[in-house]
Amino acid sequence: MTDPQVSQNSTQRIWESSVPPALQFAFGVIGNAIALVVLVLSAKTHRWRPFYRLVCGLAVTDGGGILLVYPTVMVQYAENFQYKFPTALCNYSSFVYTFTLMSSALIICAMSLDRFFAILYPFQYNSRNKGRRTNCVLAVIWMIGLVLSTLHLMGLGSSYNYYPKSWCFLNFVGKTTEDRTNSFLYSIVGLLALCCTIGVNIAVILSVCRNMRENSVSAARRFNKYTVVFLLVIVIVFTTCWAPLMVVIFCHAASLIQVSSQGGDGPLELLVLRFAVTNSIIDPWIYILLRKETLDGLKKCNTGFKKRLGIINESILDNSVGRNSERRKYQTKVTETGSTAQVTMETNGGTMSISPNQV
Repeated sequence: MTDPQVSQNSTQRIWESSVPPALQFAFGVIGNAIALVVLVLSAKTHRWRPFYRLVCGLAVTDGGGILLVYPTVMVQYAENFQYKFPTALCNYSSFVYTFTLMSSALIICAMSLDRFFAILYPFQYNSRNKGRRTNCVLAVIWMIGLVLSTLHLMGLGSSYNYYPKSWCFLNFVGKTTEDRTNSFLYSIVGLLALCCTIGVNIAVILSVCRNMRENSVSAARRFNKYTVVFLLVIVIVFTTCWAPLMVVIFCHAASLIQVSSQGGDGPLELLVLRFAVTNSIIDPWIYILLRKETLDGLKKCNTGFKKRLGIINESILDNSVGRNSERRKYQTKVTETGSTAQVTMETNGGTMSISPNQV
């Protein structure tokens, strides 16, 4: 029969392992840094259209937040949890966490709205001042995040050092009126951002699916299929990572979760926080490194690399291209408007144009 005390200590050691925060710190900083480098190097291609401005703001927010707060987390693990957070350091940690997570969620919501208007209302979307408009949206989002993350530092609530005493956040396990009010406000704004993101992405997916049924051109159908998969991944990842933390905060504020033996928090709260931070780690891979443009570029680099190594015979490729061109010549012309890509295809029977929406 297993000793209850031994089982409890084993479970505690799992949650107090330094491996998860170390991996989150490394992948979070490196992934977002790579995303920023890719953005800068491909600036001539995307020309800093609104979507890419938002992606840049997201990478700066996620990477900067992880870089600023995780060293304080690792100090506690290095000291074997004997280090006691001073009040000032705990307030700093809670501010960075709340600001980074909320701002990231609001930027993702803004990116979904950007795709919604770009695909469903392209004429209204393509205005001359859309770049300035996007910069203003980013500024407003950061201001909202700043306000929500400083309320508990200005008297509406407090900071709390959560299990295993390695991270601080707004005190959503507190039972005072101020703590509960701040927790309700933070979680409701987060849940509204989540619902908005899911709603607009589903609307775009339905619109793209209708276009797939009406359009028989294979190039457009492939583009639309990629769009659907891309948006579905966004919805699934964001919901999985962001919803648990918001639900736990709301349930604590509504007294739907009983306090644990650790004094109100425990492994559950640590788990949902790590889920939320994981969203900041995955974001750059979804929005930059796994986008169709990036994957196409990697395929071209891979093909060129194989040519140099002699894995692919260049003459065979040329003959294949020549035979295909005799049967069907096609020329792709991309007109960058920020929301659509005009594709003109020339066949033996004439010309045909399609306009797949650009995500």
